[in-house]
Amino acid sequence: MKVLVISHRIPFPPNKGEKLRTFHQLEHLTQVGHEISLLAPLHTDEDEEHAKGLAQTLKCKVTPLNLGNKIIRFLKALLTNRSFSEANFYTSKAEPSIKKEINAFKPDAILITASSLLHYVAKNNEAEYNLPILTDFMDVDSNKWEQYADKASFPMRWVYRREAKLVRKLEQEAAQLSAECYLIASAEVELFKKDISTDGTVSVLANGIDSVTFQANKQNKNDDDAIFLFTGVMDYKPNIDAVLWFIEHCWPNIVQHNPKAHFIIAGMNPNPSILKLASDNITVTGFVENIMPYFQSADVFVAPFQIARGVQNKVLQAMSCEIPVVSTSRGIEGIIHTQGEDVLIADNPEEFNEQCLLLLQNKALKAEIGLKARQTILQNYAWPEVLKPLTNRLESLS
Repeated sequence: MKVLVISHRIPFPPNKGEKLRTFHQLEHLTQVGHEISLLAPLHTDEDEEHAKGLAQTLKCKVTPLNLGNKIIRFLKALLTNRSFSEANFYTSKAEPSIKKEINAFKPDAILITASSLLHYVAKNNEAEYNLPILTDFMDVDSNKWEQYADKASFPMRWVYRREAKLVRKLEQEAAQLSAECYLIASAEVELFKKDISTDGTVSVLANGIDSVTFQANKQNKNDDDAIFLFTGVMDYKPNIDAVLWFIEHCWPNIVQHNPKAHFIIAGMNPNPSILKLASDNITVTGFVENIMPYFQSADVFVAPFQIARGVQNKVLQAMSCEIPVVSTSRGIEGIIHTQGEDVLIADNPEEFNEQCLLLLQNKALKAEIGLKARQTILQNYAWPEVLKPLTNRLESLS
C-alpha cells in the first residue's frame, strides 16, 4: 500500500521517545513492503539534514514543512481558541504542500502521529479524498496537561487547564474522524474511553525495543560501583520533575549509606534547574552521541515519575540492558511487569530509598531482577510483534 505519514517531528535520528516510535513504525512498514511518503514540520536548523538522513535510511520520500514564526502561531491560537499543541505543529500555510503530495502520491491511507495534526487532513478529506485516517495518539495528552495544572499555581494553572480542555476537544474530533486510533498501552485506552470518547476504534499500539542494541555489557563492570542512572530529554517537565524529586527526597540518604554512590543524568537540553545539580557525585551530561555506555555502566535505573502518561521508553531500554529499575507506579504504567521480580516499585520517598539501597546491598537480587527484566523485554517488546495492530489494519484496508 501507499501510506502518507504526517509526523509532528522529523523522526530522525531516532534518539528520543516520540522519534523512536515513529521511526520504527516507518522502518517496519517499509520492510513489509509498504511505500511511504512522509511530511513533517521543521523545528530546528538541523531538521533539513535530518529529513535527508531519514530519506536515505528508509528509502522513502520526506517533505519538510516550514511552519513560519512560532510566536505568531501561538498568538493566533490564543485569539482563535486553539490549543498551543496544535499551534506548535500546524499552520494553514503547510496545507497546500500536503494537498499537493496527496494528489501526486495518491495514498491508500493517511497515518498521523498526533491529534494536533488532524486539521491538516480532516478539513478536506471527506469531500475530496475520502481516505482512511489512522491516528497515533501515543498518550492521552489532555490528561497530562491536567496533571501539570494540578501541580502548578496561577497563571500557569490557567494555561494548563486551557490546554487540557482544547487538546481533549482535538482528541474527541480525531476519534470521530479516524478509521482507527492508537494508544501506547491498555491503561491509556481505558482512560481514553472513560474520559475522552467512546467513538470509533481505539486500540493498543505498544512501543517496542531494539534488544540487540540495548543489551548488557558486563565485561568492564565493577561490582563495587553504585551508579544510578536517569535518561531523557532534560527540558521536558515530567523528566525535570522526576529528577528533582529524586534529588530532594532520596539522594542524600543514598549517599549517606553509600558514599561511593554516583548519579548520572544523561540527556539533551538540560534545564537550568538540572544543570545546577552537577557536583562531585552527580553528573549532568547534556547531549550524548551514544547513550549505551551509560546504560551499560549503570547499577540502578531510577524512574521516580510524579507526572507521566503512557509508556517510558527509557524504562524499556534499561530493562533490556538488564539494569534493575526502581520506579514509581506512574513510571512503570503500561509496561508489562511483575512487581518484585523484574522491577521494584515505590511511591513514597521512604520506600524508594529502601528499594534503591536494597539493590546496592543485595548483589544477587540485583542480578536476578536485571535478568528477569531482560526476559520480559524479549518476550513482549519485539517491534514486529507490537506493530501488528497497525500492519493488520493496513492489510484490511487493501
